[in-house]
Amino acid sequence: MRRLIAFSTVTLSCFMTSVLAEQIQWQHCDLTRGVDFLPYVAPSENELVDVQADSAQLVTEGTSVFNGNVIVTRGGRELTAERATYNRASGTITAQNKMRLRDSEIVLDAEQAEWSMLSDEGALVGAEYYLRQNHARGQANHVYKQGAAATDLKNASYTTCATGDNFWDLQATTVNLDHEEAVGTARDVVIRIKDVPVFYTPYITFPLNDDRKSGFLAPSFGASSETGFDLQTPYYWNIAPGRDATITPRYMSERGMQLNGEYRYLYAQGYGEIQAGFLASDDLKNDGDDVNPFFGEDRQHFSLKHTSNFKSRWSSDIDYNYVSDDAYLEDFGSNLSLASTTHLNRRLNLKYGGDNWRFTGRLQGYQTITDAEKPYQRLPQLLLEGSFPEQVFGLTYGLRTEYTDFDHDDLVDGQRFDIEPSLSLPLQSASAYLTPRVAVKHTQYRLDDNSAAITDDSPSRTLPIAGIDSGLFFERDIALSSGNYIQTLEPRAFYLYIPERSQGDIPVFDSSLRTFNFGQLFSHDRFSGSDRVGDANQLSLAVTSRVLDTQTGREKFRASLGQIQYFRDRDVTLPNGAESTRSGSDFVAEVAAEIAKNWTARGEMQWGHNWDASNFSAVQVRYRGDDGKILNLSHRYRRDEVSTLEGLEQVDISGRLPINKQWSVVGRYYHSIRDSEILEGLAGVEYESCCWSTRLVVRDYINDISDEDRNLAILLQIELKGLGNFGQKSDSLLERSILGFDAD
Repeated sequence: MRRLIAFSTVTLSCFMTSVLAEQIQWQHCDLTRGVDFLPYVAPSENELVDVQADSAQLVTEGTSVFNGNVIVTRGGRELTAERATYNRASGTITAQNKMRLRDSEIVLDAEQAEWSMLSDEGALVGAEYYLRQNHARGQANHVYKQGAAATDLKNASYTTCATGDNFWDLQATTVNLDHEEAVGTARDVVIRIKDVPVFYTPYITFPLNDDRKSGFLAPSFGASSETGFDLQTPYYWNIAPGRDATITPRYMSERGMQLNGEYRYLYAQGYGEIQAGFLASDDLKNDGDDVNPFFGEDRQHFSLKHTSNFKSRWSSDIDYNYVSDDAYLEDFGSNLSLASTTHLNRRLNLKYGGDNWRFTGRLQGYQTITDAEKPYQRLPQLLLEGSFPEQVFGLTYGLRTEYTDFDHDDLVDGQRFDIEPSLSLPLQSASAYLTPRVAVKHTQYRLDDNSAAITDDSPSRTLPIAGIDSGLFFERDIALSSGNYIQTLEPRAFYLYIPERSQGDIPVFDSSLRTFNFGQLFSHDRFSGSDRVGDANQLSLAVTSRVLDTQTGREKFRASLGQIQYFRDRDVTLPNGAESTRSGSDFVAEVAAEIAKNWTARGEMQWGHNWDASNFSAVQVRYRGDDGKILNLSHRYRRDEVSTLEGLEQVDISGRLPINKQWSVVGRYYHSIRDSEILEGLAGVEYESCCWSTRLVVRDYINDISDEDRNLAILLQIELKGLGNFGQKSDSLLERSILGFDAD
């Protein structure tokens, strides 16, 4: 009986935006007032039919007529009526007027019924049903059930709206359910909103269980200045267990027809996905005030991601990406960070992770899609790292080795071998720790001249590295108005010594100056990569204080301040870099606090070593209300000529404000003060009831900070709960633009 009205699963395969997505949780309408479902009882063929009534009359041998409060039960099923005729031989019950048939999953009211409680076969006329699992209800003029094999329904409907509120419903002329194959078909399907038909399909198929089913997904549509009217009609193909594909024709009024595809696979030892898209002849002549350089050209993209897990702790992964032109991501992407991508990764990794050893073998290249200089390819890179703690006398042994063959069409390329064995002695007590560490770093090159004369085609470098990391831990109990807490004081000192070695004859394959922050105070090298090892004779001093809740251990407040004191100049630089003669680094401060209920604040600042000017700051205040309220306030500032990055000053305000139980507004204001440019302006309104919701979002944005043309997009999404989404999905956009926003 629980599958009697299973035609409702039409919607789960034909209109959900993602067939493999987890079931969406929502606020259900109360459909069960006056409707009681029976507790689940496992079916059994030996169950007896029990009949109760106010009066009974034996008409013929084996046939009885029951009147008044008739209750017929067998196992986990029950039929109630005012009058019923029961044939004991066949187990058939004929009932009229206020007949109810129910079990643990469905309650079915009908005007007339002829039903066999033994074989679970029969017919109902004028049926009205309630489904517990789907929180749905509907009607069917006729229901014909052929035992456990099949069910046919005529003129059936389905909705998740409360009784008396038919905001939307699905109607089908005929529904045929094959329970053995777990497949159903429906004809003449119409979706109505406020009695207005909005969607029609003459024929659909659907699963009768949780299995995936091939079919069209909900179409999405929207509009933007980049694409014009944008319509996508995805088709989901359930190829086999562990394999599926989604084929999405996309019509853009300004650019033409694009075909996108996604293929996903999963097996015992791995998984992956392939994505591809093709636009035949871009129809857009002018992109804003500029001529579209790709007018009339084919444009496409391809992406492959694959992960394999082998036995004995070995694994591999592939990440390969391709686009046909340097403006593809800007024209067809949807956010600033994606459009600002300069290099697309192409990488193959082979990894081993043991208790003490880690190995990585890598082949890596890039597709450069801007005017930026192309990075070196690694063909191959081999990394081996080992760590052996708590050895003789408490020593920890470490080893890091690397071999890389760098390849470049225009620059000096060659091979690099780097090895760094280390030895440390961690000493620790309840209130202090001291960790001295020594290492030797040796790097050997074999170079090829592609662009300029090389004075030494096999330079090498060997130098020692010595450091001592130490810290103390103090604490005290404090009492505040909000409770009892522990305050800590944690001073830390880190000394690093690396002698200076001339490295001007060594090319720069992958080294760069690390961004200076609080964590960099305790780093063994100011450069990333192995082409430069910075000389150092320095002492980092820092102090951190925390306030911890004694009941939960939760951190309520943290403040840190630190600086590096240099005892000599830093002579090792990158090409065209200047030596540093300052006696101290910038001061770095970090603060994190719960400033009130639901309010948190974080901040990071850097000042010049003489406290003369702020070089960098990032401040963020966040509010997370229990009722769904969200507010994010942030300001970022970086002064020019502080690092290799350009200066900036930006303010970012975003949030979500519920007006009442159903209505809320969302928005974002992301502004570059330095450039006097709004990077993204977003405003939207949301409505949600127990059976449907809608969201309208208007977005004004740029794809590139240097792009003078702005983009305008309007996204309208309607979700019929239990049925699917229609329109242009904006969930991922809001989750990306509004920190803390959760579409679920």
